[in-house]
Amino acid sequence: MKKIKVFFILFIALCVAFPSYSFASDEQSENSSVQKTEKKKKKERPHTQFDNTEQGEPDEDLPDILQPMPETKEVKKLRKKVANQEKRRKFRHSIFKSKEDLYIPTKGVKKYHFALVERDNKAPKTWAEYIAMSKEVKREEKNVPAHSYKKDEKLNNVPDRGVRVVKYNSPPGVKNLDLRLLLTRRELVTPAILSPDKSRLIYSVIYSFPTAEQVASEMFYIKIPKGTSIESALTDFHTIEAERKPVLAVGTKELFQYERRTLSLIDWSEDGQKIAVAEKVGAQTKGPWETHIWTYDFENEKAYELTALREAIRYHWKNEHNLDLIDYMWDLYPIGWDKYNKDRIIVYAYAYGENHVGAKFLGAWSIDYKNQRSELMSETAVGFEVSTNGYCLQSTIGRGF
Repeated sequence: MKKIKVFFILFIALCVAFPSYSFASDEQSENSSVQKTEKKKKKERPHTQFDNTEQGEPDEDLPDILQPMPETKEVKKLRKKVANQEKRRKFRHSIFKSKEDLYIPTKGVKKYHFALVERDNKAPKTWAEYIAMSKEVKREEKNVPAHSYKKDEKLNNVPDRGVRVVKYNSPPGVKNLDLRLLLTRRELVTPAILSPDKSRLIYSVIYSFPTAEQVASEMFYIKIPKGTSIESALTDFHTIEAERKPVLAVGTKELFQYERRTLSLIDWSEDGQKIAVAEKVGAQTKGPWETHIWTYDFENEKAYELTALREAIRYHWKNEHNLDLIDYMWDLYPIGWDKYNKDRIIVYAYAYGENHVGAKFLGAWSIDYKNQRSELMSETAVGFEVSTNGYCLQSTIGRGF
């Protein structure tokens, strides 16, 4: 105990003798701790555009943002410009709110008054509307506006356009189609031909496929009610509302680039139960190649391709004249149904010269509509009589089809 008391007395004496030294260490430790906390605060404090303490610039040199700007000429001009813009904005807002059809343009632009227009837009807006509008509509249910012809009142002494009923296969032969019309459209419909018994209409549809540069064709017929006149059958039933049925189709199921296949009627048979059809096969760049002949029997609903005729012609000229037609370009030219043998079709055959210049007559031939019994009628003579059975319309003004 005595040692503790002695040590305590010595400590008090030292503190009385050296008071500044005794508390310096405590103050230094406190100062060092304060400096450390300030450094931590500086590190944690985010840098701003007004924080210049790290560059050594005092905070007192920073401008006071809340102080009002000095009233100079530039400041007054700027304040006036801002006030005018605010007034203009409020004015426009009030005008647009009261009158939506009024347009206040900016400076230097003419003033126009616009009004909202109600558009009759039938485009689908939802998926359900698109499905409903894209459903396939039958030909009988389509609404097609009727064609109306109006004559110009300024034209004087001009006869009215008219049509007349004529025989189709007169003069005899295949009617050429003007395929130049396919440059501006994708479908071409030929005029309708009425059967001699006035029971059916027949016509062809030519299709154009621009991506493959291909031309295909289909042939359809329309039934005509009994007691219908020829004029009424040709004018009233050859429309989109009529129910049509397919007869022949070429080039619609295959894809051959640059190929052209068209169907055109040669003529009806005398009894109105059969038709003879010419199929023209060619290319877009080289023109027509050859003609295929088809027949269709409406009683049996069966089509026949008359391929035996080509074989008979090639065989005859090979054996009789030692001329192989495989080495030459030649084709068939059907002219119609035989007037005296009603089940046979008369066909002329020609061999072409170089570049289609000049031609050699290969004879007049006939064949049965069922592709049987090919016969040579004459190697030199032409002018065989054919029947003209179908009816069609012909314009009295302008060129025919």
